Amino acid sequence: LSKRVPENKPSLSVDIMDMLSLPQHCSLEIKHNGNEILIGPFIGLIVDGDSIENQLNDQLDYLLHYRDFRGAIIAFSLENVDKVNMTICGFLFNPKTKTWEQGIYPYPASIFVMTTSVSSDWAAHFRAILGHSFFNHSQLNKWDAHKRLAASIGIKNYLPDAMLYGKPKDFYWFLNKFSTVDVKSINMEDNPPIKVILKDKNNLLISNPITNETKNYSFYSRGQAYSVFDRYFRAGEFMTQESIDVPGYQNIEIRMLIVKDQWGKWQAKGLFTKEKGSDELSGSIYPIVKLEREQLKNLLQRGDVYISMVYQEIINIAIEAVEALEDSNSNLANAVVDMVIGEIGDIWISNVNHGHPSHEIALVAGYPEVYYEILKTNMLYAKKLAGF
Repeated sequence: LSKRVPENKPSLSVDIMDMLSLPQHCSLEIKHNGNEILIGPFIGLIVDGDSIENQLNDQLDYLLHYRDFRGAIIAFSLENVDKVNMTICGFLFNPKTKTWEQGIYPYPASIFVMTTSVSSDWAAHFRAILGHSFFNHSQLNKWDAHKRLAASIGIKNYLPDAMLYGKPKDFYWFLNKFSTVDVKSINMEDNPPIKVILKDKNNLLISNPITNETKNYSFYSRGQAYSVFDRYFRAGEFMTQESIDVPGYQNIEIRMLIVKDQWGKWQAKGLFTKEKGSDELSGSIYPIVKLEREQLKNLLQRGDVYISMVYQEIINIAIEAVEALEDSNSNLANAVVDMVIGEIGDIWISNVNHGHPSHEIALVAGYPEVYYEILKTNMLYAKKLAGF
């Protein structure tokens, strides 16, 4: 016993830290668990292998609140993992110098997936060792996610009709049913959808926001229309969805940021929308703002109590949608839910991005405190999974 250490408080001497190869510059915690003493947390961050120096700079945002979670934070890519010896060649964060130090380290106690490029084989490898402490990884693409949402009793009624693009004739039937549809790649990239409008029985309009192109097509047979579809879409790679944005119908588009807190409960951290003006047809890019109850009140023309109930319902629906995407093989931590609220109070889920989506919309809207609070919450959850 040391008189220099408070009673009932453990401490590690430098020689023991050297023997255990513990990083001395990290703020580590010591925890008693039965007959074991736990030292940590040791948290791993899987990043893309390309331009890893830039990736490391991006991860510094997650470490702004390092004192709130502490521990050894190790960033690495899958190219530098030794499965046999269960070691990684990665970069350890030094909280004193705010820099990364390269070295060989054992597998962390929890691993936070920060890329969409982790294969199912790698995921199975880490899950076999870490279980649910390997988190924020899912193999679901947008179509798989839609099918899972559509199978949820509590969520299916909030989804627009959708189908996987297969044959042009099936898409033609779908277009005739709704006249305006959105077509999106089933990959998890957060790109805006291509809008297809059947203006009349002989004219199509296709607008691609990615290339900023809008083209009109005239056709005099279904075969001609089919050939147009095949220029844009490939079977099995796109899904088509009933368009929620109908001309002449007022609505509010919402993007909700949802993360798991340190106890593993989903929490809505920010609701954002575009601040529309009177010149909506000018093509202007409207500023992103935080969604306030007053905006819902102006749209729905109802009292404060009703608006508060709708506001909370929006949050509950979004959280239930994210929960529906998880199963025994996935433990997510981040999600962005895009929703549309119509002028009669109808609620639609247009998209759920659970593949490590960006939360920088909070920065764009002028709320850096929300952005950094989300990243801190991610790390607190990683700490919890690491045993602390």
